[in-house]
Amino acid sequence: MLIWLDIPETKELCVKNTSELAELLPSLSVFIQVVEKGSFSSAGRETSLAPSSVSRMIDRLEKRLNVVLFTRSTRSVTTTEVGLEIYRQAQAVLSATQALFSQADSFSDTPQGVLRITAPNTLGKILLTPFLPAFLRRYPEINVELTLSDRVSNLAQDAYDLALRVTESPPENMVARALMPIDYVLVCSADYDEVLPDFPAGLIKHNIFFPDERQFRGAWRFWQNEIMESVTLVPRLMINNSDAMIDAILQGVGIALIPTFIANRYIASGKLRRVLPDWRVENPLPRNTYAITLPNKLLPLKTRVFIDDFMQWIKAEGRI
Repeated sequence: MLIWLDIPETKELCVKNTSELAELLPSLSVFIQVVEKGSFSSAGRETSLAPSSVSRMIDRLEKRLNVVLFTRSTRSVTTTEVGLEIYRQAQAVLSATQALFSQADSFSDTPQGVLRITAPNTLGKILLTPFLPAFLRRYPEINVELTLSDRVSNLAQDAYDLALRVTESPPENMVARALMPIDYVLVCSADYDEVLPDFPAGLIKHNIFFPDERQFRGAWRFWQNEIMESVTLVPRLMINNSDAMIDAILQGVGIALIPTFIANRYIASGKLRRVLPDWRVENPLPRNTYAITLPNKLLPLKTRVFIDDFMQWIKAEGRI
């Protein structure tokens, strides 16, 4: 069987059989990483390969395709015009390969196989860690590989089945299922020994911690039914990580604004308590948590049951 690759400005090339195509797939995957990361060393770190191994794989791929994929110098690697075209085709090949396995999985009556998930660190720790044990007991033939990282992964190239992301706008070329909104609440440690305010203006007398996002700087708006109060607060501490924020606030030295889904767990355990419980903080950074999957027509059964069960669990836990 001949598998044709349409590569402009070169002679017409073909892969002679599926065995040869299978041999090319690892090189194509590495090639994609070099294009996206901009260097052999960065691609090597991403694929756990030495830069010399990456270089050899690219050399073999160039010889097989009879084209120059990169212009190399001592300081940079630049993708050639034909390299960019092959990059687009390589993406399509790997995406089609993953879709083939996904479609095969979808015909199974029993959820099974390895489910690869990527999620932000805090979201995974607070939500996925308590959810997964019951899920694994319910589906004994599903094995989960969970990667917690605040780096946004490429689902197709990194071969993930599912990504959980917190964002204002999910990627248009993916399928996004909204799981829950990200709202914020004011909390303090149960051991906080200052007298808590009854009105938002009283917050200026306290140490205030809040996320290191530009949207939170300036005036905060608080609502109680139809009453609105605006307060400008100067942070004593700004942190770009919710886990670190929790660690700081548990020391009992201030009041923090943190996502509700994180606060609920600590409020329920008695470690944190609400501040201004009768007032709602207007969210300056409206975002949602999404389950992101590739735009396959047939979603694998293992992925479908995970999303369905996870959404039901979030609702049952009162996260939304």
